[in-house]
Formats: sequence, structure tokens, C-alpha cells
Amino acid sequence: MSIEESNAALRTAVQQRREAQAAGKPAEKWYGETSPSCPDTSDEGLRPGSLPFLELLEELRTLHLSKSQDYGSESDPLANIRQGAEFVGIEAWRGCMVRIGDKIQRLRTYCRTGRLVHEGVRDTLLDLAAYSLLAIVLFDEECRDG
Repeated sequence: MSIEESNAALRTAVQQRREAQAAGKPAEKWYGETSPSCPDTSDEGLRPGSLPFLELLEELRTLHLSKSQDYGSESDPLANIRQGAEFVGIEAWRGCMVRIGDKIQRLRTYCRTGRLVHEGVRDTLLDLAAYSLLAIVLFDEECRDG
């Protein structure tokens, strides 16, 4: 199954779940074995409220795959981060920290002024989450290789 088919199936499952909730019908599963993008997962221990979080993870996954096509290279989806860090002589994970600082500054601006010109709060928060995960990937890679 392609990523596009998996995403479409997940969106359909989420929509069906929302429709069932709106109709007052209890759903037997929040996210389970039959999920197209997580076939090995179990719904054991999953609580109401977890589904929106999991949906955001899927959104972040899709965002990463899309952006890595624009910013990465054929052999390295994180090439832009590595090259930017190399340019200023720091580790790649620290390069992510600089970008995290930029996103936090953008949120500070929003908190101070109540507006942002180029990017909304939600997009900024998604980028902040993505850079945090990328920093972990790069940090772990450095620890493994270093």
C-alpha cells in the first residue's frame, strides 16, 4: 500500500470515527490492529483524547515526507539541516536547536502582539514538534556514530 493510500484510509477511518461519535454511537476502537498506517498496534490502554494526538503524529509524518522532498537530497532527507550546521561549524542536532529557537521567538512575537505575518501559530507549533524530533534523530545518530 502506498503512503497516499495509507493516508487516505486513515482519513476515512478518522472521519467514520467522528461521525460515530457525533451520532452518539460508541466506537469499539480508537486506533487498533486494522489501522492502515499502524497495522501492528493495539488499542489496549488507549484513552479518549489520544486519537487527536495520533492524528497530529500522522500529520507531522506527512509534513516531514513532503518537506524532505524540498529540503533534503536523494540520499539524505536531512541534508539541509546537516549542511546548515556544517556551514557554521556545529553538530546537526544543534542546528535543529537554532531552528527551535527561531520558532520559539515567533511564538513569543505572537504572545506579545497577537498576530503573525508569514506563518500561523499552528504551523509554528508543528514545525517546533518536527524540529524537536529531528534533533533527537540527529543527536541519537551522533551518539551512535561518535
